[in-house]
Amino acid sequence: MLKKDNIINFDPFKTGQVKKSKIFLSNIKEVAIWHYRNCPQFKTFCDTEKFDIHSNYSIENFPYLPVSMFKNKNMISVATADIKKILYSAATTGNPSKIFVDRITSERQEKTLSKIAKNFFGHKRKIFIIFDTPDVIKEGQTMSCRGATFLGLISLVKKMFFVLDKNLKLDIKKLEIALSSANADDEIYIFGYTWLMYLIYQKNKNNKKLLKTFKKNKNNKILIHAGGWKKYEESAVSKKKLNKLFSDFFQIKKEKIVDMYGMVEHLGIIYPDCEYGYKHLPIYSEIIVRDKNNLKILDIGQKGFMQFLTPLPLSYPGISILTNDIGKIVGIDDCPCGRKGKYFMFEKRFKQKK
Repeated sequence: MLKKDNIINFDPFKTGQVKKSKIFLSNIKEVAIWHYRNCPQFKTFCDTEKFDIHSNYSIENFPYLPVSMFKNKNMISVATADIKKILYSAATTGNPSKIFVDRITSERQEKTLSKIAKNFFGHKRKIFIIFDTPDVIKEGQTMSCRGATFLGLISLVKKMFFVLDKNLKLDIKKLEIALSSANADDEIYIFGYTWLMYLIYQKNKNNKKLLKTFKKNKNNKILIHAGGWKKYEESAVSKKKLNKLFSDFFQIKKEKIVDMYGMVEHLGIIYPDCEYGYKHLPIYSEIIVRDKNNLKILDIGQKGFMQFLTPLPLSYPGISILTNDIGKIVGIDDCPCGRKGKYFMFEKRFKQKK
């Protein structure tokens, strides 16, 4: 298993698209055969789609699982006894996705996530102030996507503070302790899921004591929010407006606010904004954008459903997933930030007409 170039050993953003495509395809083919042999649902899916897993196919020909399959079925490619964690998506409505992770998959995902995070945020360990409850990282077989994301960034952590109580209420005293723990040269990363950060903003935006606490701490602060600002489009809170609200509330420059895209089905991969506002595909993942009406592949610059592929997971067949998210590929190998490969923009979550 995995005798060819193991993709997890590569730097995430140094390989140009032409070379990347060859490495990526060889890894996908190897892992796809593994899932076909070991996951009955994946085998049935491929057979139903009349897809020959042993054929000389391209990435564009590879079938995609709708993300809903992970909400409705237990998709497992290893022995049940080998499962170490069951992860749940951060869905706030409907059934969450359920992902079964064994030790090997966890190690692969942790390695790639650490490499991506260090590429964007540096190798220096930072103080993380997490706008969440510590309950999300409690030991046990089940864990939310939120908790898994926080633990995935542990290689960057000097100190970690959780500043919400079990009722998701901000503990200002804990926040003050966290902020005061920083030395003059410490980097402070304020991190949380977008819906929680916005909830805290709404409940505390007129709290003068809190605003003063943020204002008097002029350390090097960066805010990372993940999990989607798309939820607030119905309230006319765009990404631009949301970042302005966060900038004013947390007393952080707008250019120090990073929107991060990701999903529990591809946990070892995160897509933070680069300094030019784009999200980059590391060597560990690929994107295909498909037409909303007929699912045909679209060209660069055209908006459609985003399909993501990765060879990382071995314990569940999440190697090619069609999301409900709308986005577009912006370019390939030519982002001013210098990262190689495709880069894209997330637009919004698709809404079915009623």
